[in-house]
Amino acid sequence: MTDQSTPPRTPALEHVRRTAMGPLAVGLGVAVVVGLLLSVVVPPKTGVFALIVLGSLVAAAVGFTVRYVTVDRGWRTQATAFVSAAVGVHLMAVTGTLTGSALPLARFTGVERVAFDDALMSALATPPFSVGTLLGGLVAAMIAGWAPRR
Repeated sequence: MTDQSTPPRTPALEHVRRTAMGPLAVGLGVAVVVGLLLSVVVPPKTGVFALIVLGSLVAAAVGFTVRYVTVDRGWRTQATAFVSAAVGVHLMAVTGTLTGSALPLARFTGVERVAFDDALMSALATPPFSVGTLLGGLVAAMIAGWAPRR
């Protein structure tokens, strides 16, 4: 009898690093999860400071995740972090703002507040091009970095 040993399994992180779309998928996953979790924290009377702090948390989470998952640094890594963070900040801001606010036309429509699922659908239906999402994407791109990996 011969002893046939099985080759060692590739760790999940290495599998993600070797996959072409792995860093983008992980970055988008972190952006959506963190963005939707932080959308619950957006106060009912939305202030700019709260959105800046929460958007910075989403951008930092995405930037460090993409930096950790990718092997090389460059424009592709920065674009991955930029797009992922912009989507996460947009989902967080729109969903959190709509969920906590009363509708201005409530007496005409009969709807007092927006439910979470309706706010999420509104966030998915609107384009994520605002100054806040672009700044969040830039911060994540800077964190993902143009410095060589050590």
